[in-house]
Amino acid sequence: MGFLTRTVIVSAVFIAGFSAYAAGSPDPGLRMLETENYSAAQAYFQSMLRKDPRNAGTAADMARLYLAQGQNQTGVQWARKAVALAPDNAVFEMLLGDAYVQYVNDVGFFSKFGIAHRILAAYQKAVQLDPDNADARYSLAMYYIMAPGLAGGSTVKGHAQIAALDKIAPTEAEQALAEDALERKHFKRGEALLQQAAQHSSGEGSAVALALLLAEHDHQYVRAMRVLDQAIRKDPHADLAYYELGHVAVLGKTHVPQGIAGLQKYLGLPHSWRPGTPPYKWAHYRLGMLYGLDGDKSDEKAQYEAALKLDADFKQAKKALASL
Repeated sequence: MGFLTRTVIVSAVFIAGFSAYAAGSPDPGLRMLETENYSAAQAYFQSMLRKDPRNAGTAADMARLYLAQGQNQTGVQWARKAVALAPDNAVFEMLLGDAYVQYVNDVGFFSKFGIAHRILAAYQKAVQLDPDNADARYSLAMYYIMAPGLAGGSTVKGHAQIAALDKIAPTEAEQALAEDALERKHFKRGEALLQQAAQHSSGEGSAVALALLLAEHDHQYVRAMRVLDQAIRKDPHADLAYYELGHVAVLGKTHVPQGIAGLQKYLGLPHSWRPGTPPYKWAHYRLGMLYGLDGDKSDEKAQYEAALKLDADFKQAKKALASL
């Protein structure tokens, strides 16, 4: 059922820049969440709930808080509460679908298909409630395209959603067509569509997706970093592009100083919550790897330790630290 996680990770990458979860919220609690100050965010949201226990927005914020920390079952419960309190809100239905995507990884094999159908139902309801919500259309299209038939997947239905998306958000429709091509292993067509979308979009999503394709599939690391540079020049607050500079530098073992600078910038920026958005612990971990490539063992160790301060059970950082 890996397609479920991939569905929303793809959405997180492509929708960056126009998602309802975009960083920079004026809400104090969400600003804390965006900088991974989870304890302060929880205290703030709880204080808001004491004032108004039936506030659907705060219930949704609690869901995001728990999901960001990997406490997925509790995140689902809060997302369901938000939907129950505001049954006509498409954003909360989207959140519920995303919550189930994370939760499906925590259940046994025979429970996964039941959860899959709940994901589909939530995305369908979001589109029904707000047909002009590009975020909802995109996620539903990705589900149809990537899910197997037993879980409700349908290429025909996916293409129908992309056609509807094209009428309200043409650039996002290009991105969806690119992902459809990549899912079918049509990599050259996918690359061409992503290039078009990156040129047309003011956000970073398609550029990040293109860079990952170039790096992970074609091993064109230098070209991938140029694409990310262009995205950053277009939007200096493109947090995912900064992170991927470091990621690509690790993958290709190239342009290490540029990768270090990108990850350092990412660690100083707030980031939106959505499944697939890299938490700071991963930035510290990859930064440690780059310091290692640069021969700086002291800073390498410090970054692994910083990652473990954020998550004491972070296996990759534990292993890297032990190897030193």
